[in-house]
Amino acid sequence: MMNNLKILLLEDTACDAALIVDELENAGLHFSSCIVSNKKDYLAALDNYSPDIILSDYNLPQYDGVKALNDARLRYPDIPFILVTGTIGEELSMDISISGINDCVMKNRLQMLVPAVHRTLEAVWIIRASNRDGISQDT
Repeated sequence: MMNNLKILLLEDTACDAALIVDELENAGLHFSSCIVSNKKDYLAALDNYSPDIILSDYNLPQYDGVKALNDARLRYPDIPFILVTGTIGEELSMDISISGINDCVMKNRLQMLVPAVHRTLEAVWIIRASNRDGISQDT
């Protein structure tokens, strides 16, 4: 199920978005992507694109990754969400630990992105399969 993923990428810097897409493609991941750079387009993409996973920058003009996660969770409570950021400060570390973000990858270590995507998706699929199995056993 790692093929033909639908990835929603929230990134306000075109160069960073291109680097992220290149990293995913170079690793052989088969996916389509919807790249957005602001809250309005992000919310529209959540409603219209139905992504399998979200990759989000943390620092955006008048928006941030934790707010993006919260907006995603309102629509898709269990959607995998990976933060891709250039900096981790004390405030961001706290946000990550309490927000429910699935993983965090530093932009200067993008080689860690594909393993993070694999780990995150596998964990989510295992949970979903367990929930389906549990429901089918009870009925």
